[in-house]
Amino acid sequence: MKKLLVTVMFVLFGSQTSAWVSKEFTPSNVDEINVQIVDDAREGCWTNIGEVKRYAEDKLELAGHNVYRKRKDGWTGFKHYKLRIQIIASRKPFKDCYGAYNIKLYKLNKTDGVNGAFLVGEILGSFNAYQNVNQLTLKEVGDFMKDVEDPRW
Repeated sequence: MKKLLVTVMFVLFGSQTSAWVSKEFTPSNVDEINVQIVDDAREGCWTNIGEVKRYAEDKLELAGHNVYRKRKDGWTGFKHYKLRIQIIASRKPFKDCYGAYNIKLYKLNKTDGVNGAFLVGEILGSFNAYQNVNQLTLKEVGDFMKDVEDPRW
């Protein structure tokens, strides 16, 4: 029954997305940004990971941001941000991939001794019936970067 419900959800909401980026996210408010990839895709559902990371980094630089291309973990400063691209996917037996994506723009911060992750932008959605999500991921990163270039929230 659970599998049927999940399958119905992916079929009905397979192309649903929502995106936003805070108006405060501008190059003048950002010292540097680092792109982080989280690959939770299985069975060959996502294979162009390096291409997606370079594409996101290039788009951020074209928008005027200082991109730090090496890995950074943890708190690095008040105006240091991360763009996290996560794909969660599995393959139906001998068939297509299904799952979800989450592209999140955030900064780690310390305020009055409290550590937190402060979200300044996000797009998320689900997908179904893809041989792989390579082109879909590039498309969603590109769409999100349009909001990064012109934040409206």
